[in-house]
Amino acid sequence: MIFHSSASRLDFKGYQAVYEDTEASGSSESPEGEAAHQDNFEALSKLKMKDLASPVNVNLGQHFTKPPSRYSEGALIKKMEELGIGRPSTYASIMRVLQDRKYVTIKSRVLHPEFRGRMVSAFLSHLFSEIADYSFTANMETELDNVSAGSTEWKGLLTDYWERFSKYCTDASQWDVRKVERMLEEKFLPILFPDLDTDSRVCPSCSEGTLRFKVSRYGEGYFIGCDRHPKCKYIARTLSDEDDENETSEETPKSFEPRLLGVKPDTNEKVFLKQGPYGYYIQVGEDRKGASQKRAPISEVKDINSITIEDAIELLQYPKVLGKHPDDEHPVLMTHSKAGFSIRHRRSLAPVPKTHDPKKVTLERALKYLTGKNVKKFGRPKGKTNKNAEPIEWH
Repeated sequence: MIFHSSASRLDFKGYQAVYEDTEASGSSESPEGEAAHQDNFEALSKLKMKDLASPVNVNLGQHFTKPPSRYSEGALIKKMEELGIGRPSTYASIMRVLQDRKYVTIKSRVLHPEFRGRMVSAFLSHLFSEIADYSFTANMETELDNVSAGSTEWKGLLTDYWERFSKYCTDASQWDVRKVERMLEEKFLPILFPDLDTDSRVCPSCSEGTLRFKVSRYGEGYFIGCDRHPKCKYIARTLSDEDDENETSEETPKSFEPRLLGVKPDTNEKVFLKQGPYGYYIQVGEDRKGASQKRAPISEVKDINSITIEDAIELLQYPKVLGKHPDDEHPVLMTHSKAGFSIRHRRSLAPVPKTHDPKKVTLERALKYLTGKNVKKFGRPKGKTNKNAEPIEWH
């Protein structure tokens, strides 16, 4: 006799289990099924109190519940309609703002939350709990409709809203950046430190600090770094491009210690390979307080471990003067950035095609790049001011 269950919990009903299927199916039970139930009943009727029953065959199975599917644009708009958020005329602008501010990215028509969006959501939910609530937005939409219909006085509505919102702003202004970082670190601890516990977050560079979640000075990036900054400038990894699945890029390891590549021949200074908030770079000399070291960014490479001292010296020679422009005698430079090589002349900047070897670019070829379609202008012309700027009156 075999008992089988595919449910998440097994409730044994005793002798009633023998009749369960037959009573549910009625007269539609097959003769073979009725005979099987009769055999089961006879076996159970022979059991006496304190008789031992041993299982003949036990099959264990496990089922994992799949998470809900991610929202597409249409599904998200449908959900907002159900919650009473927004209006048909505002849905397009809502989706555009989410993408322009890099809160979400769209992959195969599916919305994937970016780490920036997760942080903003956590910040608002923590410090602006009432305003970030779905019901608040829905109720505000209804109140605005009532104002439009003339049933609600708009001054009283705005006064009530501003009194509450102003209190939230006052409370939020008392939070400094470090306090916000600690709040976000606690919120996203499993994502930020998936393989580390609190005791093992010692900085591998200085062995004194602790690895912490940090926001860059101008809010452009997020990274895991040593809390003894600026004394220790170690950065474990950046988080700007981290997706929802927390997959670590093969090009950016979770932890990267500064690596000594060798010594620069002409000055005998040490050359290091380091990682910053915006990627890998080459640095000449060790960090010294008050000193600015020569650095060179590294373009995207498949294997960062393949960088040699020869490659570093090659990158450190830029910007390199190719010659003087025949029209104005100003220098024509070849520069290098994370995006690649470019030709620069005064305010003009032209990219070097990735199919062309930068070592073989001559002044003649550089002048052709500067007359191409991809030339960009940067900065403001010398001696010119913004005509639209209003004059400043001094009193």
